[in-house]
This record gives sequence, C-alpha cells and structure tokens, in this order.
Amino acid sequence: MRMSLPVANLCLVATVILALAGCRREAPREPTEPAGAAPPSAPAAEAGAAPGTAPSNPALQGDVIASTNEPFWQASVIGNALLLRGIGSERSLAVTASDIAGDTRTIRASDPNGKVELQVIAAPCQDTMAGAKFPLSAVLAIDGGAPVNGCARPASMPPPGEPK
Repeated sequence: MRMSLPVANLCLVATVILALAGCRREAPREPTEPAGAAPPSAPAAEAGAAPGTAPSNPALQGDVIASTNEPFWQASVIGNALLLRGIGSERSLAVTASDIAGDTRTIRASDPNGKVELQVIAAPCQDTMAGAKFPLSAVLAIDGGAPVNGCARPASMPPPGEPK
C-alpha cells in the first residue's frame, strides 16, 4: 500500500513531535559566571525582601529553572544571571530586578539584544507534554513577546521524571 505525499508528510511530522516529546532535558551543568557579570551584592534568595525580613514565600527564594513547551524555552536564574536556552539559541542576560510579592517572584533581565521577564508562582504545575509534576508555575516573556506558561523548580532540585 502506497501513501500519498501529504499523508507521508503528516506521519513524518507526527513522528518528530513524538520523538521530541519523549526527550529528557539534561540536568544543568554547574554554572560559570558570564563575562562581564557583576558580582552579587546580595543573595538572590533575599531579592525583593525588605532588609531584615524573609521573603513572603520560601519556595520562591534562590536559584530557579523554568521551562516551557512549544515554544521550548528554558530560563535558568543562577545568582545575578539569567541563562535563556531555546532550540538553536542561547543568551546570557544580567538580572536587573528580582521582586517577590505574595506568591509571585518577578525576575527581569536584559542584554544588548533585549529584555526577558520571568514570573515564578508558588503553585504546583504539571508539564503539558510529559506530565511531570513541578512545585512551581512560571510565565516567561521574551523581548516584549506574548507571555508563555510553563513550570519551574528550584535549581537545587533534580528535574522531575515522567509519571509512572
């Protein structure tokens, strides 16, 4: 039985999508300070908190990794740097602000090419493709583009696996 060209193309596209959905992301490597990054003046865990007070939600403190599906982005906030990775691209941006209000931490970062805003929300999240469960939700906006929903976890936590 021979398939028509449109059906064959559709099968090929479906196979690629399924293959990508089954891929696991590699755990982040130990970060290195990006060239030109300013030394941290205060720990990221205290960003946005009034002096002498703890942030409103401890789950939002510290380094964090957020990821989205379609488009596939990963934003790693380590100290005063935000590393943005996508299919075929990578940018290192300097964190310019990190504020916690209620159950949301808003991180703003910039480089000569533009600005990124990452919101990390203290609400559980389930990956829409793999079904993996994350302790935090995320919203990522790149260079003024439409915000994209995703999931997040503390950088110290290993990536969650797919449910069994």
